Amino acid sequence: MITCRECAELLLEYLTGELDNELQERIRRHLEKCPPCLVYVETYQVTIRLTRKLPCDELPPEVAERLRAALAEAEQ
Repeated sequence: MITCRECAELLLEYLTGELDNELQERIRRHLEKCPPCLVYVETYQVTIRLTRKLPCDELPPEVAERLRAALAEAEQ
C-alpha cells in the first residue's frame, strides 16, 4: 500500500508516466480509495494547465540572481 505522502512525492513522475508500471498501478489504486489525494492530483493538473497558458517573459536580472542564490543555498 502506498501512503499519501509517497503519492504526493511521486506525483509529477506519476502524471508524466515516468514510473514503472507497478508503481503507477499502486498510485492509481491509492487514488481510487483516497479522495483527498485525488483532489490534490486534480488540483495539480489544473495548476499545470493554467501555468502553461502564462506568458513566458524573461526574468529581470536581479530576480534571476536571487533565484540562483536561493537554489545554491537549498543545495547545501
